[in-house]
Amino acid sequence: MIIPFSELKLYLSDFDGRYLPSFVNDLSRDSELSRGLVIAEAGNKTVYVLISEGRAVISKVLSFSDEECLVTDVPVTEMFLEKSADLYLFSIENDTVFKWLAEFFTYPVSLYAPWNFADTAKLVSSFSASKENALLCFKHGSVMNIVSFEEGNFKGFAYFDPAEKKYLFEQNAMKFGSYLGSLDVSKPVVLCKKVSEKILASSFFSSGLDFLENDLVQAESEVYFSCFNLVFNAFAKVMPPEKLKELSEKLFSYLRGRYSGLYSKLAFSTETMSVNWETILDERKAIAVEYRFGEYHRYLDEIFYLMLKTSVSLLHPRKRRSLALDISALVRNAEDRNNDFSGMFDRLDKMLKILR
Repeated sequence: MIIPFSELKLYLSDFDGRYLPSFVNDLSRDSELSRGLVIAEAGNKTVYVLISEGRAVISKVLSFSDEECLVTDVPVTEMFLEKSADLYLFSIENDTVFKWLAEFFTYPVSLYAPWNFADTAKLVSSFSASKENALLCFKHGSVMNIVSFEEGNFKGFAYFDPAEKKYLFEQNAMKFGSYLGSLDVSKPVVLCKKVSEKILASSFFSSGLDFLENDLVQAESEVYFSCFNLVFNAFAKVMPPEKLKELSEKLFSYLRGRYSGLYSKLAFSTETMSVNWETILDERKAIAVEYRFGEYHRYLDEIFYLMLKTSVSLLHPRKRRSLALDISALVRNAEDRNNDFSGMFDRLDKMLKILR
């Protein structure tokens, strides 16, 4: 279900739902989009993530029955099971619309009913009589229009114009009245949300952002970084720090030459005897988006294989075999602990044959 937005910035089909946390976390690394909305759809489930200053501020997952007669909240983890989701990134430029969306995701549904079961006129009158703040929403198939009331008064209307294929913002109450008069033909599903600050102080409210901790790209990369460190530790045992720094710069210069915009911050520190591998996660924005998630391991595989080839010329055969065993044990343990790493061991083990 599409809700008010300003402009479509990105659309990806066949997006693996496991990488939704990685996609959202990437936005905070590259905060060019000040405010926006991420929507992921698969089957009858829709995940919404509201973005402010490049960072997620609240998320919501809704599931509609096949007949759209029922809407329920579902765990966001259900989206992780979807191998082919439609992913949208929208900008939101209107301050008022952004506020409405924040309220839409924050407050519970107080009414959800087909048009013929909802007395919309009576509902609007009740807002005025009780001076309530509320959102009145109309679901037309895959599109939802939103009307806002503040202290019982009509404040504005965001509706999708199929001719222009975009949302329009209207503050004219007569325009809203005309829209109400047309509902008998379109027969939408009606939602109502009462806006009350008491909800925010209750145990009901949750930002729904815990799922961002399940960043598969970061988790997978950290396993690779541990493997890279094992290789560099083996190098450190056969050469002085200055030589290792020189070698690392040759390796990193080669990689920078292959991929413009990547690996610019990679450096070996003689003080800590380590490489700042984590910086390559920040530079993933230079990679085409279709290779930034499920295919990103190919870039890590290339770094790994380059380091293994270097090991052949630097390490004694016995040390190479010992290194291969240490890496195999590390990867096997990671794969056993996380089903999402399935296949990693076989992939890296093939490359480790060069050391045996």
